Amino acid sequence: MPRPGLSSRLKHLRLSRDIPSGTEMSCTEQTNVPEQNIPGFSRIGEYVYQRTSVFPVPDLTGPLSGLFLPVGTDPDSLVFFDLETTGLSSGAGTIAFLAGFGRYSGENLVVDQFFLSDFPGEGEFLEILQNSLPETGRLVSYNGRAFDEKLLISRGLMRGMHFRYSGHSDLLYASRRLWKKRIGSCRLGNIEELILKISRTEDLPGAEVPERWFGFLKNGDASLLQEVFSHHQQDIVSLAFLLVHMEEILKFPLRAEGVDKRALGVWLLGREDFRGEELLSRAEGEGDYTAGVLLAFARKRRGDLNGAVYIWHNLAEKRDTPLICEELSKYYEHTLKQVEVALLWARRGLASVSGENGERHRRQFLHRLNRLENKHT
Repeated sequence: MPRPGLSSRLKHLRLSRDIPSGTEMSCTEQTNVPEQNIPGFSRIGEYVYQRTSVFPVPDLTGPLSGLFLPVGTDPDSLVFFDLETTGLSSGAGTIAFLAGFGRYSGENLVVDQFFLSDFPGEGEFLEILQNSLPETGRLVSYNGRAFDEKLLISRGLMRGMHFRYSGHSDLLYASRRLWKKRIGSCRLGNIEELILKISRTEDLPGAEVPERWFGFLKNGDASLLQEVFSHHQQDIVSLAFLLVHMEEILKFPLRAEGVDKRALGVWLLGREDFRGEELLSRAEGEGDYTAGVLLAFARKRRGDLNGAVYIWHNLAEKRDTPLICEELSKYYEHTLKQVEVALLWARRGLASVSGENGERHRRQFLHRLNRLENKHT
């Protein structure tokens, strides 16, 4: 069920505080929350609090793979980034009330969390974030490109602020490539449990996070926020663990276990890393027909036509498809000049066409057959 928007929450707050119904309330008006001591946090502004924590994390040492982060990226420039917000909409009514930046310091990850205690402090909150984010830093997030980054930028622009950093790498998309076929949902909690073997005990569901902040605004009870802070902190630490794990896979892909070999193989080939062919070959050997098709075309592109034909023949023994039959028909016609064999593959290709979506293939094979039969006679 969709969560209520910011306007309905403000209405609820107004009613709960006996504010006259005719009184309008905006995000820049003070909500009269009593002064609060936020356990573990230090007050660094009128409405902004900060907590710094240190966690041991695996080293991101040695040369990086260059397959995810840009070649030459300095690990010390990475900023693991996450926001907690008042909702999942990226509209003007959604704001961030908790932001975190994690940076390497030796063998540790230093996590700075910044907490906004009330609506009127948003400008101060964003300015502190702007000053805390180095222009040379590279953001690392989980679904941050689609949401967190856009929200941060849009809220900043509304106040004439610009957030500058050197780039942004989102681990969600890489995780989907590597593990979606195996585990289905690639939400961070699933990745933690099934891939990183990180177990969260009594963790607060992300869907409940906004309500905790609104509850705090209503009654000033900071204890409502402790699980929010812990949840957010773990999200950032998990990013560091996930990046190291992913880099190990990308540096040594032929040793990787539990990944989608086809997807990883395509990823590597897209970056001209021919270890991708070996991964596609392994996937095809495990019964992944599509991996075999992709491998054949990879070999054809690099000039190994005989290698491609060998794979096409093996795949055709399992089942005919229009694509494979067409390639074999072209090979026997144009390369070996064996028109009869080319006709055979064209007929097999026509027989393999099925469904309404195959009409284009059907027309192509009929045209090919007509041309080959004329050539044959």
